[in-house]
Amino acid sequence: IRGWDEGRIGSGKSFALISAEDRFPLFAILNGVLFADYGSDLGSGKDVLGNPGAVRGKPGSGGGYGAGLRIQSPLGSIRVDYGVRLDGGGTQFSFGLGEKF
Repeated sequence: IRGWDEGRIGSGKSFALISAEDRFPLFAILNGVLFADYGSDLGSGKDVLGNPGAVRGKPGSGGGYGAGLRIQSPLGSIRVDYGVRLDGGGTQFSFGLGEKF
């Protein structure tokens, strides 16, 4: 979930993730994106031995929204996103290669 540290939302045997993006051209090799993400461990955190999500204070669900850039390169799309947590808990940059979907 963009805006959150990786693995910070939950620990479970099952999960659901929904992402929506609106991509739009800016310049020849540069596109912009607006996004929203939400994920949940579907309450399955308690089914993991030792309940590590609760021990580490993970909420079990959370979302984020933000904006980003896509640079089209010979290696594929280079992603730079700035995400904001829905719970007001902070912001985060994320980087990657290729599209998420």
